[in-house]
Amino acid sequence: MENRELSCIFDLINEAYPSLGILDSLDVWLSGEFEPPVAYIQTQEVSERGNTLTSYKIISDAGIVLHHRKKKLVGGQEVYEPISTEPLRQLLRRERYSYRGKTDGLYINIDNTTFRVRSDKKDRTEITFRFEYTVPIPITDMPRVQTFEIEEDWNS
Repeated sequence: MENRELSCIFDLINEAYPSLGILDSLDVWLSGEFEPPVAYIQTQEVSERGNTLTSYKIISDAGIVLHHRKKKLVGGQEVYEPISTEPLRQLLRRERYSYRGKTDGLYINIDNTTFRVRSDKKDRTEITFRFEYTVPIPITDMPRVQTFEIEEDWNS
């Protein structure tokens, strides 16, 4: 399921920030071998439980890190150019904190009470939230019973 989750978050970031590069490799992110501006995304499944007789519900956490580009000022001083979170906020508000991925059609509901933005570091902004989605239970092809044999006891 995680590939579908990542795909959906990819689509969300691409729609909010069309010109921003996206990174999902933890090894590359930890090594720092990337050129900002870039968004690092990851998802983590929290729980899975039955929802109806034909579906189950997945609850996951998402983390998005927007890495800011360095900009040189007159005089050679470098400062970070922050990436605004407004495009993402506006998109989520417009969609009422729900989003359907363009790649595979996964429909997620974002819990807006868990939506957090941390911008206390100069070089990045961190966004976290919890979301849920339902997945149908696969129907297996079982041979159907077409003939019924009934035994009746007429002596009772």
